[in-house]
Amino acid sequence: MELYMAGLSEKDLKAVRRELDRFEQSVRAAMRSALAEARSEIGGVAAEVHDLGEESVADELRAVNSALAERHGYELKLIEEARLRLDTKEINQCADCEGEIGVPRLLANPVARRCIACESRRERTHAHSATPRM
Repeated sequence: MELYMAGLSEKDLKAVRRELDRFEQSVRAAMRSALAEARSEIGGVAAEVHDLGEESVADELRAVNSALAERHGYELKLIEEARLRLDTKEINQCADCEGEIGVPRLLANPVARRCIACESRRERTHAHSATPRM
């Protein structure tokens, strides 16, 4: 069996590629669903806006939908970056320590850029630097 950089076999690469495909399909489906829901909600609220309170609700719906679109766009960017790392056989290399990320982690999170140890350390040291918007 041919081995690739950082101990990934062809079978492993195919499995990670399948997980990336599944994740991308999931993100795109969520985007379509959110867009359809947003159109329905905003259209309904906008048609019925008669006072400042209703206008505020419509504005909030737009903000939530914008944040969802931004999150999905970010996820698609992560998928694209992971595909590039997969194509160059660098998908299993930790961005911090350059050790192996590990097949189980990549199958669970195919866009992972760090091994579990480095990701845990990063989460502890950067816990408050990037507060999620949603």
